[in-house]
Amino acid sequence: MIILIGPSASGKTEVCKYLVLNMGYTKLVTYTTREKRIAEKEGIDYNFISKEEFINRMNKNEFFEYVIYNSNYYGTLKKDITDEKVVILEPSGFMAYKNSHMKNIISFYLDTRDEIRKERMIKRGDNIIKINERLTGDHLVFNRKNIDGVSYILNSNDLTVEELAIEIDNLYKNKIEN
Repeated sequence: MIILIGPSASGKTEVCKYLVLNMGYTKLVTYTTREKRIAEKEGIDYNFISKEEFINRMNKNEFFEYVIYNSNYYGTLKKDITDEKVVILEPSGFMAYKNSHMKNIISFYLDTRDEIRKERMIKRGDNIIKINERLTGDHLVFNRKNIDGVSYILNSNDLTVEELAIEIDNLYKNKIEN
């Protein structure tokens, strides 16, 4: 399983789409209580559910991991975890996978400068107040100590989505073959 980790607008979603559409991977679609953004699709980008439904599933112990990020719930159902999938996670979700000692998990942190991330968030139509809140909050959430044990840290500042996806695919295949 490939785990993609990175702050808002670091390129995780676009790299995941590329890996799925062009390299034969399947996306592990996580659940969220966040509002759907323009162009996002139910069951493809996320499974969008109410806060009440999320909490109900939490209480039934259906989630392998979950987190509250930017005042929204995000989580992975236990039943959805299989090999050959790509999943996008926040640091605490990553730590749940890492601490489970699951084999064949290769994790990638996409490191991207704040200026590039801000520009991407503006282009996708995010609210400027929310953008500034995310940039500030991400410094705490995505602190290097919170991603301790990630397999690879990739600088995504100057690489295209295709270049990042190819590098991730190569690193993943090399790691599982050895």
